[in-house]
Amino acid sequence: MSTPSTSDRSRARRRENTRERLLEAAVEVFVTKGLKRVTVDDLTKAAGFTRGAFYSNFESVDEVFFEVFRAHSEGLLTRARASVDAAVEVDLEFVLDLMQEMSGDRTWLVLQAEFTLLALRDEGAHEVLTAFTEELRAEFAEMIALVMERLGRRPVRPLAQLAQVVVGLQNQLASATALGHLVAGPEGEATKDLVREVLTVLVTQLSEPLAG
Repeated sequence: MSTPSTSDRSRARRRENTRERLLEAAVEVFVTKGLKRVTVDDLTKAAGFTRGAFYSNFESVDEVFFEVFRAHSEGLLTRARASVDAAVEVDLEFVLDLMQEMSGDRTWLVLQAEFTLLALRDEGAHEVLTAFTEELRAEFAEMIALVMERLGRRPVRPLAQLAQVVVGLQNQLASATALGHLVAGPEGEATKDLVREVLTVLVTQLSEPLAG
């Protein structure tokens, strides 16, 4: 097998850099305009590239959106795992704070909403979203297992089921945060208290202490 030449490696790096810059610039465009209002020209203008550069990396605006959604979702989970790894102590308050921190990511919430609307209207997008969701849920399940271990407990139900429940709770908290329902004062504290109660039930009823 021949070794790639210096010029080949240079072209590959340039293409990868172009792709990354297009994806980075696309995030704000999708969040600001909404998926179905975004054009190729919007994306190339935001990234400072030509249409030729775009089509040498992507086939459509939807393809860019799928990659943006995947990258942002995985980045969110990566940051959450890093927080768990770095924590000196993991307890229910830590988990609640982590959920609130993740819920404050307005960009992810908008991207998820856009993806959901697209999937409701387009069968192909529905299949892509289903595949992405399964992948992300599997990664989320791994993080739940890590959190449970740090809490000194182990789940008594399949991690996939726990992940589904926690994701639903997380989405509800994210929606409340984004829409301004989770605010300072009595109402906001009541919402956080309810989430804390649900978390307590999830941990105590769906897990058991690790053997000493």
